[in-house]
Amino acid sequence: MSDLIKSKALRDVIWSFIQRAGALIISFLANMVLARLLTPDDFGCIGIILVFVSIADVLVDGGLGASLIHKRSITQEDVNTVFTSNFVISLSIFITLFLCAPYIASYFEIPSLSLYIRIESIAIIFRALYVVQSAILGKSLHFKNISKINIISAAIGALIGIIMAYMGFGVWSLIGKNLTHQLMLVVLYRIISKIPSRFGFNKESFKQLFGYGWFIALTNFLDLIHSNLASFIIGKSYSVKDLGYYNQAYSLQQIPTYSISMVINQVLFPYMSKVNDDVKIVNNYTKRVIPMTAFVVMPLMVFLILFAKPVITIIYSAKWLPAAAYFQILCIEGLFNSFIHINRNVLKSIGKTKLLFNIQLFVILLGIIFLIVSSRFNILVMISCIILCSFINWIIVTIVAGSQIRYNIMAQVVDILPSFLISIVSGSITLFICNYIKIHVIVLTLIAGLLFVLTYLIINYIFRTKSMKITFEMVFPNRKIYGKKSL
Repeated sequence: MSDLIKSKALRDVIWSFIQRAGALIISFLANMVLARLLTPDDFGCIGIILVFVSIADVLVDGGLGASLIHKRSITQEDVNTVFTSNFVISLSIFITLFLCAPYIASYFEIPSLSLYIRIESIAIIFRALYVVQSAILGKSLHFKNISKINIISAAIGALIGIIMAYMGFGVWSLIGKNLTHQLMLVVLYRIISKIPSRFGFNKESFKQLFGYGWFIALTNFLDLIHSNLASFIIGKSYSVKDLGYYNQAYSLQQIPTYSISMVINQVLFPYMSKVNDDVKIVNNYTKRVIPMTAFVVMPLMVFLILFAKPVITIIYSAKWLPAAAYFQILCIEGLFNSFIHINRNVLKSIGKTKLLFNIQLFVILLGIIFLIVSSRFNILVMISCIILCSFINWIIVTIVAGSQIRYNIMAQVVDILPSFLISIVSGSITLFICNYIKIHVIVLTLIAGLLFVLTYLIINYIFRTKSMKITFEMVFPNRKIYGKKSL
């Protein structure tokens, strides 16, 4: 098992990282350009649209894609059943959104929103056409092919979006970017995967797959409602411009937290699903993933919190500086979310989807109450309540998942805490030194980043932390960074 973790799993993590990093770099660079060509109102408008489309995406999959990954052996009937179910659901949701679009536009008092929603909703149908291929490639651990597909699709979509924005298409450039991305995913998954999927439906197959997947779908659905509720409230109670600032801050915060944890989870879930009846192996995986994630995510988030204003200025330009305060608060939330994703994946992989749903239902209902009450104040108070909800979510899901695999919350905190404390110390030293340096903001931020990383690595090495040891040995499996004892 140890050899599997250090060789095959490592290669898959690397390819998954290439996929995520490549797609994120492309998205990040495209967003930098688009932020300079478009206005906060444009991004706020697309933010409202995506509230509805992203929720619809979860309903399209219905958890059936995850069911294909989790099931030990699948048949062509399973594949056809999932494909047909997804297509029918996507078509139904598309028609529903098409008909409801004028009412949504009227509610937000943006007449043009109706047409935007109707066109963007086509992406829902596109998604249904490649869910099966994506799930089977993931199940087969073909992360190299997944990487190629996602990077090429993201690049073509970004190019179309930038060209349209440069030509003055405004919100349409963001819609064009999203639609092109989804269409290319359909085409490339069909060509590269060579996995046939045809219309066909088997009642027993659907019953078996849906029995596992519907709790995942409901969990993701509730999670998306909760995460999008803030955008919904900001878009209605405040202004589209405020929503634009919030969405850009949220998108930037997602890069280090959601993406890094998803890189690991994209590999972790298929592997753990193969051994879901062996708690010891799942425990072993998770005990490596938690400290490794902490080692990478903690310093990134602390640095971004401390240097939010120069980072926002460099990436999006000075006109986006009002987003800096939102970004700092959301980065605190990101510290919890990385570990929430990992523990949720543990519950999914061992088949405890109903338990996961119950947890998310409680947390989301609590979050909705927090958001509704806090919306009476201002956006900063409302975002701060999101942090409180994420903290509660992390405590609950960690306690439950930890009890299932004998890796309790205190043990996880012990594995996370050194990276957090060293990040705080490194950040404080960097901030203190940089306060005495008066140079251009870009150069200063680069120096701060380099100084922070060096300080962080040196302190980790001095204290021989376990998180650094695990991360180093995952990257260089045949080498030892230091002795057996570690913090």
